Amino acid sequence: MIIAIVIAVIAVAVATAGWFRPAPKPETPAAKTYSEQEVADAKKAVCDAFAMVQATLESSANQTPPDPNDAMQKFTLSINGRLASYAGGDYLYRQVDENPAAPAQLSTAVRQLASTYQQATLAQIAQADKSKLEPIYQSADAAASQITADCK
Repeated sequence: MIIAIVIAVIAVAVATAGWFRPAPKPETPAAKTYSEQEVADAKKAVCDAFAMVQATLESSANQTPPDPNDAMQKFTLSINGRLASYAGGDYLYRQVDENPAAPAQLSTAVRQLASTYQQATLAQIAQADKSKLEPIYQSADAAASQITADCK
């Protein structure tokens, strides 16, 4: 009986000590390093995605309705442009996520541009006035210029 009590007291002491002991800190994984070839391939993939999105947006912006007086045709082209902008942002996000070896500065600029495209689309849908849209467009232009320079 005394042995059982001693074992119970020891168990309570160990449990109490374990309760107040701080949890071990998880080890920080080492940062992944990429070869020059992996970085070059990732950069090319992200830059190609940027070029494709830019070409799509330019094509969408340059479309004109066959009948300039047809409101439905104008509306359809406007929706097409918004879809291109929002989808372009999604595509850019996905390409950056799928290419983690891309240079950090390029990835950051592409994420900024993707976010700005989607922000512009939402503002356009909300029928924001020019004073709200202009800073968004300027941000997009700045990010696109940075990406263009990074992709050279």
